Amino acid sequence: MEDTKNIYRPFSFDTFSYFLSPEILEKVNLKRGTQHRDRCFGLAGFIWFGLFVAAQTSLPSLQHIFDLAGSLPSTVQPVSLASVSAFCQYRTAFPIKTMLYLWRYLLAHFNTKFIQTDYLWHGFKLRAMDGTLLNLPEKLYPYFGASGGLGPGPVQGFLVVLYDLMGCVPLALRMSPAVNEGRPQLSLKHLLGHLKTGDLLLLDAGFDSLEVFCLLLKQDVHFLIPMRSTAKPQLIKWFTSNDGLYQIKASKYWKHNPCVDSFLAVRIIHYQIPGFRPRRLITSLLDPVAYPAEEIIQLYHQRWQIEIFFREFKHTLQITHWHAHTLPALWSELLFQILLVVVTRLAMAEAGDQAGIASQHLSFGKCLSDVKRALVIMQFVPVAEWPKIYQALLERCQHHIIDIRLGRRFERDIRKRRLRSRGRYPQKTQLKEKTNVA
Repeated sequence: MEDTKNIYRPFSFDTFSYFLSPEILEKVNLKRGTQHRDRCFGLAGFIWFGLFVAAQTSLPSLQHIFDLAGSLPSTVQPVSLASVSAFCQYRTAFPIKTMLYLWRYLLAHFNTKFIQTDYLWHGFKLRAMDGTLLNLPEKLYPYFGASGGLGPGPVQGFLVVLYDLMGCVPLALRMSPAVNEGRPQLSLKHLLGHLKTGDLLLLDAGFDSLEVFCLLLKQDVHFLIPMRSTAKPQLIKWFTSNDGLYQIKASKYWKHNPCVDSFLAVRIIHYQIPGFRPRRLITSLLDPVAYPAEEIIQLYHQRWQIEIFFREFKHTLQITHWHAHTLPALWSELLFQILLVVVTRLAMAEAGDQAGIASQHLSFGKCLSDVKRALVIMQFVPVAEWPKIYQALLERCQHHIIDIRLGRRFERDIRKRRLRSRGRYPQKTQLKEKTNVA
């Protein structure tokens, strides 16, 4: 009988030793608490193949992804990977808390190595929080419903993400039924524990709520958010012609809520960008000298980074191509996508650090393609060659610099934008004469 070690070769977790420290496997193994189907699918193999599925999620089914993995050299793919059911059963039994621990470890490694004090804004760590709708498999309708409630629309979940604007990595998330799209404050309450003293949270106007403001301040977290157009705060004093100290009074709705103060002093900054409607920014940073209004206005527009993350998550990673049909499988697939994002950002941060380039100036899509390629190559190249492959990955990432266009803005009115764009090229707007073909 042939030696089983030559048939079944689990993926060595040392493959990721340049993204993670070697001892993380032992820690993860101790925290997962289950050894289900280890004889067929090792822990390291599950982690690698989970990332492989996340990288190839655009393929129509898990079987197609397994077929692609089967086309790799036999030294790479263990015999057990030929079974889709083995992977699905292992994924169902694998505890979600273990994947969350791996995610937290990656974030701690990222912050320790790349986030320095010079990345801070006046001593604050910049965070953003926002939500987006994700189309989900039809079998998950009982858990999430549709966008309009229990209607005939597609199954959708409302994903709220807490995002690090300095490192461009997701810190925490919460998926809830789509009907919560109009109440993002509910998801924010569940994510408050991930915010710490010294954080400055940038929010969208949908989070505008006196309860949110009070909860953040009691946790010693400052905020910056646009004010609703219908809000009427009471002026206390002006700092400048467009910057003042105001007082917000709690309505009767919050009368019996112990978390909400009766009155709250906030700072409101009025401004308008040409082509856009006037806006008011609310912030808990009350000192106009330490935190100038011009800097705060420019700072708020960095919140757009989380919108870019959602675009990358939906289109670059193509997360909407789900292969899960149960709730545990959905969480597993979603978290593997997050892990792939963090691993890619780690490579981008180290590449930028070596070249003296900010990681935000590198193309995530192109670096992601290089990371996918490197994760596959490292599986069947001798261990001695891994440092060279990783260094080659970093050198390739350094060349993926995006074009930064400072001050570039788009008119919200699409018709105006279209007319302005077409007016630049009048010769192209003329209709060509049709020619008759005999």
